Amino acid sequence: MGAALPEVPATLPSHLLERRPDIAAAERRAAAANASIGVAQAAYFPDLVLSTGGGLVGTGLPEVLNAPARVWSLGATLAGVLFDGGARKARSEAAVAAYDAAAAAYKRAVLAGLQEVEDNLAALRVLESEREVQQAAVAAAEIAARVCLAQYRAGTATYLAVVYGQHRRTQTELHGLHQRPGA
Repeated sequence: MGAALPEVPATLPSHLLERRPDIAAAERRAAAANASIGVAQAAYFPDLVLSTGGGLVGTGLPEVLNAPARVWSLGATLAGVLFDGGARKARSEAAVAAYDAAAAAYKRAVLAGLQEVEDNLAALRVLESEREVQQAAVAAAEIAARVCLAQYRAGTATYLAVVYGQHRRTQTELHGLHQRPGA
């Protein structure tokens, strides 16, 4: 008949699934969501910038150098970090929830990929079985056509039987060609 189906190993390495764009994208989204958790948790720690700046009260140099004249805003910044009304906790929990959703989507993508691979491998096994049956049918039709021709030559069958036998053989071969993927 025609070309044989490609040989597929009994077990395919699961790392081949990493090459699928849908699985790779889901993995990257899960990694990005995981990084967002770290960003949200880092917001619990204040950003302190040490500088020589600050507010000064007074007009002359002796008043400026006097320690009570300096106005510092460090305490207000720390209070804003400590007392944010739970906004940081909510952002952290939202980041964890987003990661859980991305991880679940990644798991779904991997399972869907595995299912598709298994379905295609099963389809290949079915196609191989069908090909073997079709080859046997074509061989049987070829034998039947030869028998009809031999009977005609021996004078025990009509030429119509020969034509009918050849027609069945041709139909069987054509049926096999139409069943082949890509034909």
